[in-house]
Amino acid sequence: MPRQINIKDHYFENRLFLNRIVAAFVFIILLCVGLISRLVYLQIGGHEHYTTLSKNNRIKIAPLPPTRGLIYDRHGKILAENITTYSLEIIPEQVEDLDKTLTELQVLLEITEEEIEHFHSLRKRHKRFASTPLRLHLNDIELARFAARRPRFPGVDIHARLVRYYPFAALTSHIVGYVGRINVEELRNLDAAVYRGT
Repeated sequence: MPRQINIKDHYFENRLFLNRIVAAFVFIILLCVGLISRLVYLQIGGHEHYTTLSKNNRIKIAPLPPTRGLIYDRHGKILAENITTYSLEIIPEQVEDLDKTLTELQVLLEITEEEIEHFHSLRKRHKRFASTPLRLHLNDIELARFAARRPRFPGVDIHARLVRYYPFAALTSHIVGYVGRINVEELRNLDAAVYRGT
Protein backbone atom coordinates (compact mmCIF):
# COMPACT_ATOMS: atom_id res chain seq x y z
CA MET A 1 0.00 0.00 0.00
CA PRO A 2 1.52 3.34 -1.02
CA ARG A 3 2.35 5.83 1.81
CA GLN A 4 0.06 8.89 1.97
CA ILE A 5 1.92 12.21 1.67
CA ASN A 6 0.39 15.36 3.20
CA ILE A 7 1.11 18.31 0.98
CA LYS A 8 1.07 21.67 2.79
CA ASP A 9 -1.31 24.31 1.57
CA HIS A 10 0.99 27.35 1.56
CA TYR A 11 -1.76 29.66 0.30
CA PHE A 12 -4.07 28.73 3.18
CA GLU A 13 -1.28 29.08 5.77
CA ASN A 14 -0.25 32.49 4.41
CA ARG A 15 -3.84 33.69 4.44
CA LEU A 16 -4.37 32.43 8.02
CA PHE A 17 -1.17 34.14 9.13
CA LEU A 18 -2.16 37.41 7.43
CA ASN A 19 -5.64 37.25 8.99
CA ARG A 20 -4.08 36.86 12.45
CA ILE A 21 -1.76 39.81 11.82
CA VAL A 22 -4.69 41.97 10.67
CA ALA A 23 -6.79 40.93 13.70
CA ALA A 24 -3.91 41.73 16.08
CA PHE A 25 -3.32 45.08 14.31
CA VAL A 26 -7.02 46.01 14.52
CA PHE A 27 -7.06 45.04 18.22
CA ILE A 28 -4.00 47.24 18.90
CA ILE A 29 -5.57 50.13 16.96
CA LEU A 30 -8.79 49.80 18.98
CA LEU A 31 -6.82 49.80 22.23
CA CYS A 32 -4.88 52.91 21.14
CA VAL A 33 -8.11 54.67 20.12
CA GLY A 34 -9.67 53.78 23.49
CA LEU A 35 -6.59 55.00 25.36
CA ILE A 36 -6.40 58.26 23.40
CA SER A 37 -10.14 58.92 23.81
CA ARG A 38 -9.83 58.32 27.58
CA LEU A 39 -6.85 60.69 27.76
CA VAL A 40 -8.80 63.34 25.83
CA TYR A 41 -11.74 62.94 28.22
CA LEU A 42 -9.51 63.17 31.32
CA GLN A 43 -7.56 66.17 30.02
CA ILE A 44 -10.39 68.12 28.38
CA GLY A 45 -13.85 66.75 29.15
CA GLY A 46 -13.35 65.92 32.83
CA HIS A 47 -10.71 68.55 33.53
CA GLU A 48 -12.84 70.67 35.86
CA HIS A 49 -14.15 67.68 37.83
CA TYR A 50 -10.72 66.11 38.38
CA THR A 51 -9.08 69.47 39.16
CA THR A 52 -11.64 69.96 41.94
CA LEU A 53 -11.01 66.44 43.26
CA SER A 54 -7.26 67.01 43.27
CA LYS A 55 -7.63 70.32 45.11
CA ASN A 56 -9.86 68.66 47.69
CA ASN A 57 -7.15 66.03 48.13
CA ARG A 58 -4.49 68.54 49.10
CA ILE A 59 -6.63 71.18 50.81
CA LYS A 60 -8.53 70.38 53.98
CA ILE A 61 -10.92 73.02 55.23
CA ALA A 62 -11.10 73.00 59.01
CA PRO A 63 -13.14 75.56 60.94
CA LEU A 64 -11.02 77.36 63.52
CA PRO A 65 -12.78 79.51 66.07
CA PRO A 66 -11.16 82.95 66.21
CA THR A 67 -9.26 84.18 69.25
CA ARG A 68 -11.42 86.57 71.22
CA GLY A 69 -9.96 89.93 72.13
CA LEU A 70 -8.74 90.99 75.54
CA ILE A 71 -10.81 93.46 77.55
CA TYR A 72 -9.09 95.97 79.86
CA ASP A 73 -10.48 98.50 82.26
CA ARG A 74 -9.36 102.14 82.18
CA HIS A 75 -6.44 101.37 84.53
CA GLY A 76 -5.10 98.61 82.28
CA LYS A 77 -6.30 95.67 84.39
CA ILE A 78 -7.56 92.67 82.45
CA LEU A 79 -11.30 92.05 82.75
CA ALA A 80 -11.49 89.24 80.17
CA GLU A 81 -8.67 87.17 78.70
CA ASN A 82 -8.00 83.85 76.98
CA ILE A 83 -6.15 81.06 78.78
CA THR A 84 -4.84 77.84 77.27
CA THR A 85 -6.53 74.65 78.35
CA TYR A 86 -6.03 71.10 77.17
CA SER A 87 -8.76 68.72 76.08
CA LEU A 88 -8.75 64.99 75.36
CA GLU A 89 -10.31 64.38 71.94
CA ILE A 90 -11.18 61.27 69.96
CA ILE A 91 -11.53 60.75 66.22
CA PRO A 92 -14.02 57.81 66.14
CA GLU A 93 -13.01 56.73 62.62
CA GLN A 94 -9.43 56.05 63.78
CA VAL A 95 -10.42 53.99 66.84
CA GLU A 96 -10.92 50.25 66.26
CA ASP A 97 -12.89 49.45 69.43
CA LEU A 98 -14.43 52.67 70.76
CA ASP A 99 -16.10 51.08 73.82
CA LYS A 100 -12.86 49.41 74.93
CA THR A 101 -10.91 52.65 74.42
CA LEU A 102 -13.47 54.63 76.44
CA THR A 103 -13.34 52.06 79.26
CA GLU A 104 -9.53 52.21 79.41
CA LEU A 105 -9.56 56.02 79.34
CA GLN A 106 -12.23 56.06 82.04
CA VAL A 107 -9.94 54.06 84.34
CA LEU A 108 -6.81 56.02 83.40
CA LEU A 109 -8.23 59.54 83.80
CA GLU A 110 -11.22 58.91 86.10
CA ILE A 111 -13.73 60.03 83.47
CA THR A 112 -17.30 60.10 84.74
CA GLU A 113 -20.33 58.45 83.15
CA GLU A 114 -21.80 61.91 82.47
CA GLU A 115 -18.72 62.80 80.42
CA ILE A 116 -19.05 59.55 78.45
CA GLU A 117 -22.74 60.26 77.75
CA HIS A 118 -21.91 63.84 76.72
CA PHE A 119 -19.20 62.49 74.38
CA HIS A 120 -21.72 60.13 72.73
CA SER A 121 -24.22 62.95 72.22
CA LEU A 122 -21.50 65.13 70.62
CA ARG A 123 -20.33 62.22 68.47
CA LYS A 124 -23.80 61.83 66.95
CA ARG A 125 -23.70 65.46 65.80
CA HIS A 126 -20.20 65.26 64.32
CA LYS A 127 -18.87 63.25 61.38
CA ARG A 128 -16.84 60.11 62.12
CA PHE A 129 -13.61 61.71 60.98
CA ALA A 130 -14.12 64.85 63.12
CA SER A 131 -12.33 65.26 66.44
CA THR A 132 -14.80 65.06 69.33
CA PRO A 133 -13.88 66.18 72.89
CA LEU A 134 -14.18 63.64 75.69
CA ARG A 135 -12.68 65.55 78.63
CA LEU A 136 -12.10 69.31 78.80
CA HIS A 137 -9.69 71.14 81.10
CA LEU A 138 -7.14 68.39 81.73
CA ASN A 139 -4.79 69.13 84.63
CA ASP A 140 -1.04 68.52 84.59
CA ILE A 141 -1.29 65.09 86.23
CA GLU A 142 -3.90 63.89 83.71
CA LEU A 143 -1.77 65.26 80.85
CA ALA A 144 1.26 63.35 82.11
CA ARG A 145 -0.72 60.12 82.64
CA PHE A 146 -2.12 60.18 79.13
CA ALA A 147 1.17 61.29 77.49
CA ALA A 148 2.96 58.28 79.02
CA ARG A 149 0.41 55.88 77.49
CA ARG A 150 -0.33 57.80 74.27
CA PRO A 151 0.84 55.01 71.86
CA ARG A 152 -1.79 52.65 73.31
CA PHE A 153 -4.60 54.95 72.15
CA PRO A 154 -4.61 55.49 68.37
CA GLY A 155 -7.16 58.12 67.34
CA VAL A 156 -7.04 59.79 70.78
CA ASP A 157 -5.04 62.98 71.24
CA ILE A 158 -4.66 66.09 73.35
CA HIS A 159 -5.58 69.45 71.81
CA ALA A 160 -4.84 72.91 73.17
CA ARG A 161 -7.76 75.34 73.18
CA LEU A 162 -8.21 78.93 74.26
CA VAL A 163 -10.92 79.40 76.88
CA ARG A 164 -12.37 82.68 78.05
CA TYR A 165 -11.34 83.62 81.58
CA TYR A 166 -12.86 86.42 83.65
CA PRO A 167 -10.58 87.28 86.61
CA PHE A 168 -13.35 89.17 88.42
CA ALA A 169 -16.07 86.68 87.45
CA ALA A 170 -19.59 87.94 88.31
CA LEU A 171 -18.28 91.29 89.55
CA THR A 172 -17.76 92.55 85.96
CA SER A 173 -20.27 90.39 84.08
CA HIS A 174 -22.61 93.35 83.50
CA ILE A 175 -19.75 95.18 81.73
CA VAL A 176 -18.02 92.48 79.66
CA GLY A 177 -21.09 90.34 79.00
CA TYR A 178 -21.23 86.59 78.57
CA VAL A 179 -21.16 84.27 75.56
CA GLY A 180 -22.22 80.65 75.87
CA ARG A 181 -22.98 77.65 73.69
CA ILE A 182 -26.00 77.69 71.40
CA ASN A 183 -29.06 75.81 72.58
CA VAL A 184 -30.73 72.80 70.94
CA GLU A 185 -33.32 74.97 69.17
CA GLU A 186 -30.63 77.13 67.56
CA LEU A 187 -28.65 74.04 66.57
CA ARG A 188 -31.67 72.66 64.67
CA ASN A 189 -31.56 75.71 62.37
CA LEU A 190 -27.87 75.12 61.55
CA ASP A 191 -26.12 72.37 59.64
CA ALA A 192 -24.69 70.27 62.49
CA ALA A 193 -21.99 68.85 60.20
CA VAL A 194 -20.67 72.31 59.37
CA TYR A 195 -21.18 74.20 62.64
CA ARG A 196 -18.14 73.77 64.88
CA GLY A 197 -18.50 76.73 67.23
CA THR A 198 -16.95 76.49 70.65
